[in-house]
Amino acid sequence: MKNLGRTIRREMWYILFLVPGVLLFAFAVIAPFVAGVRYSFTNWDGVSRKLTYIGLDNYVNAFQDADLWTVLGNTFKYAIILTILVNVVAILLALLLDSYLPMRNLFRTVFFLPGVISVVLAGFIWSYNYSQGFPKLLSSFGLDVTSPLGNPDQALIGLIIIAVWQGVGTPMIIYIAGLQNIPVELTESARIDGAGPFRVFRSVTLPLLGPSVTINMLLVLTGSLKVFDLVYVTTNGGPGFATEVISTFIYKNAFSSFKAGYGMALSMIFFVILVVVTVVQVSIFRKREVEV
Repeated sequence: MKNLGRTIRREMWYILFLVPGVLLFAFAVIAPFVAGVRYSFTNWDGVSRKLTYIGLDNYVNAFQDADLWTVLGNTFKYAIILTILVNVVAILLALLLDSYLPMRNLFRTVFFLPGVISVVLAGFIWSYNYSQGFPKLLSSFGLDVTSPLGNPDQALIGLIIIAVWQGVGTPMIIYIAGLQNIPVELTESARIDGAGPFRVFRSVTLPLLGPSVTINMLLVLTGSLKVFDLVYVTTNGGPGFATEVISTFIYKNAFSSFKAGYGMALSMIFFVILVVVTVVQVSIFRKREVEV
C-alpha cells in the first residue's frame, strides 16, 4: 500500500500539469459545442435571450433547403480539386527539390513563403492581380482578359488557383521529409534492375511515401472543406451562388439573416460530414499503407 500511495503521489504531478490544458479545451471547445447542439433545436435569432424549442424543425428545413445542397456541391468540388492539385504539385516539387538541384534550399524557401502569408492578405493580392495586374500585363500582348472571380463559370477555379499557390508549401516539405527517409539502396537496386524513372517512382518511391500521402491528403482535404476566409474576402460567395461554400453559408444564416438556431443546425450537419469524411479517408489510406 505504501508503494501504491507513493506511486500515486508521484504521478499526481503529471496530472496537475495536464489540468490547465484540459480546462482550456473544455472551455474553448466542449462548452461551445454543447451550447451549439442545444441552440440547434431552437429558433434563436442570435440576439434575444428568449429560446423557443422547435425540435428537429431546423434539421428538417436544412435537408429540404436546395441552397444547402448547392453549397455542399461547391464545397466538395473545391475541396476535391484542390486536394488533388496541391498533392500532385507538392510531390513534383518535392521530387525536384530533393534532387541535386543547384540552390535547392533557396527554391524550397521560395515555394514555402506563400504559406507564411495570411489568407486574407493573399486574397487581396490575388483579387488585385485578377482585376488589374494580369489584364494590364496581357493587354500588352493583345489579349483581353477579365477577372475570373467575376465570372460564375470561372470563379471557383480562380479561388482554387489562389489556394494552390498558397497551400503547396507545407505538403511539399512533408513530401521532402518522406523522400529523405526512403533508403537509397532501394531506388538504386530498382535502377540496376533496369527500371526507368517513372517505374522507380511508381513501384518504389510512391508506395514508401504512403504515410506522407496520408497526412497531406487529410490536412488538405479537411482544411479545404472548412474554407471560409479566402471565399469571404475575395468573392463573398458570389457571383450569384457560384462560390458559396458551407462555412460562408452557415455564417450568413447565423449572423446576417439572424437565424442562429438554423445556423447551429447547419454547423452540426457539417460537423458530422467532416467526421465521416475524415474517418473514411484515414481508413482508406491507412489500409493502403498496410498493403504496401
